[in-house]
Amino acid sequence: MINNCILVFDIGKTNQKYFLFDTNYNLILQGNKKTQKTKDDDGDKCDDIEKMTSWIKKVFYKYLNSNKYKITKVNFSAFGATLVHLDSSFKIIKPVYDYNKKIDEETISLFYSKYGPEKNFSLSTGSKNLNMLNSGKQIFWLKRKKPNLYKRIKYSLHLPQYLSFLFTDELATEYTSIGCHTDLWDYENKKYHYWVKNEGIHKLFPQIVKTNKTITKTINSNKIVFGIGIHDSSSALQYYLANETDPFILISTGTWCINFNPFARNNIFDISQIKNGATAYMKIDSSPVKTSRIFLGAEHEIKLNQLMGFFQIKNFDSSKIKFNKKIYLAIKKNKNNYRWTYLSNENCPKHEIFNFENFDEAYHRLILELFQILKKSISVIFDECIKKIYVEGGFSKNKIFIEILKINYPNHKIIINTISNASSRGAAMLI
Repeated sequence: MINNCILVFDIGKTNQKYFLFDTNYNLILQGNKKTQKTKDDDGDKCDDIEKMTSWIKKVFYKYLNSNKYKITKVNFSAFGATLVHLDSSFKIIKPVYDYNKKIDEETISLFYSKYGPEKNFSLSTGSKNLNMLNSGKQIFWLKRKKPNLYKRIKYSLHLPQYLSFLFTDELATEYTSIGCHTDLWDYENKKYHYWVKNEGIHKLFPQIVKTNKTITKTINSNKIVFGIGIHDSSSALQYYLANETDPFILISTGTWCINFNPFARNNIFDISQIKNGATAYMKIDSSPVKTSRIFLGAEHEIKLNQLMGFFQIKNFDSSKIKFNKKIYLAIKKNKNNYRWTYLSNENCPKHEIFNFENFDEAYHRLILELFQILKKSISVIFDECIKKIYVEGGFSKNKIFIEILKINYPNHKIIINTISNASSRGAAMLI
């Protein structure tokens, strides 16, 4: 039997995973399942919280009762901008609304008419208007548009803390979940924003505790130490902060590409940075982290499928295609070819230009144009003190992407992280 194992659940929008670590945070085993979806009361897509929690409990008890592993610690890493509401009997009030759901313009206008102007509000909360991704607005919307549901709410938990609550029965709020573009936090005054208290919403949130707080419970005669959960992107950053002393930025790539600067000299944004996608996050000690993000992976997938169809390619692995310097030098001064579904079409042609000789040239051009947009996003949060650039996620395996990154940052050490579970390791290290 392997003793003192740490079990971490890492819940993403697409996949929900679990990882089993030893006391040195070496990975023992892992598993995953596609995150299930359902419909909310308006017929819009949302996460199926019942199936999610059922799977988590099934995995937990599987390893709790295992003869091979002795679980002694458990923590949770999960996506942000998602609130789980409980009634006075601590029962969940469904649905759990998806952060991609759109709040009507009337409610958004009302919000800023009461608590704006939008420019000033964005500066103090560290985020531009992101609709439901500003999870605080979800509650404001519920209060106006679904008053009967809102009246039933006794407690509102961020998703990571709800997952911990399932096992500990303890309610908590912590800084990384409050801090991920929620519109709840006033970064200038370092407390809940005025609007939160004015609406009485602060009463729904449990006491703020340290992110490394633990709760010990005895389950089936086993003493288990539970963490209170952490926002997934912040958890990944925590892993790097624990292992690096030099100032760095982290480029975390996936569906979203999120750039983190935890060493920013000036922690307050200006309005031009906010407009260009800068967002404030919080570390576990409540200190701000400058971030910027773009929908890079989603855009890449759309264009890759388009190119595969155009060139009649059935199978493609982006980690296998090599960087071709000759192609790069030939295309780098060319005008842009692509238009985007999610990203800004500034400097793009009115119609896409597919005048490529072959797939390799087209794909090099795609990565170059995506990188040019990414570089602008990075510049929003970059500082002169930065010495290293860490890259993790899907694009860390893309040789074309990495070479273009090195070309553009010749004076910085580029470090490719081959560990694919930084967020779960960060959560494990907290307990």
